[in-house]
Amino acid sequence: MTRPKIGSMHRAPLTSVSTLGKRVVERQALPDELAGRLREMIVRGELRPGSRINTPRLCSRFGVSRTPLREALKMLATEGLVELLPNRSALVRQVTDEMINELVPIVGTLEALAGRIACARIDEAALAEVEALHERLLQHLDQRDEASYMEIEDAILRAVFNIAGNKSLMKFYETLTVKLQWQAACHQTLAEWQQTAEVQKQLLHALQNRDGDLWAMVAYRHVLHRAALLLRGVERLTGGTTLRVPGWDK
Repeated sequence: MTRPKIGSMHRAPLTSVSTLGKRVVERQALPDELAGRLREMIVRGELRPGSRINTPRLCSRFGVSRTPLREALKMLATEGLVELLPNRSALVRQVTDEMINELVPIVGTLEALAGRIACARIDEAALAEVEALHERLLQHLDQRDEASYMEIEDAILRAVFNIAGNKSLMKFYETLTVKLQWQAACHQTLAEWQQTAEVQKQLLHALQNRDGDLWAMVAYRHVLHRAALLLRGVERLTGGTTLRVPGWDK
């Protein structure tokens, strides 16, 4: 009996193995990517709290089948961003006053800590970036462009977290703030806008003077203020109850 030579035995072409591996990676990555896109849509307010998620429309928009979209929605359900219904549909979860009460003190503490670290680490280049963002913030205030104003306000916070350089701290913060859905918060009077602008001026002053204590105090109270605006937005949509956050009445 003639044995086949070692090199002559049948093997799958290397290109097939590589292609197969790529397909596996793509199948695993697609739900993660979709979850990220949906998360952004929720944060921007494109998918509004309490609204039903139109899966056929999203499948058409992203060019995917229902299966990876359902997997993405399951991921968001574990994060508390969507609610899966028995008929295989889903709703964007509505933020509640209980959720605000629970998460806001933690978010305030994380912002305070990030600012303390940033004040100790900030260099002139990073400070100049924040100062430029602050100038854009004031422009949006003059124009009463609330969406752009809040976008820049968030950009300033992201810059501070980046300066702090603690990835775990930023991850915890992002996980909690996406649940709060800050986009539902809104200013209604000029006095509220001016108050917010004054807070941003104090935060910038803290960074310029490397004053971590000042940043921590102002940032925490600003989170409480934003929480009040958020609750008002929630009440407008659902008729919620009164906010009770530790430190709110001080």
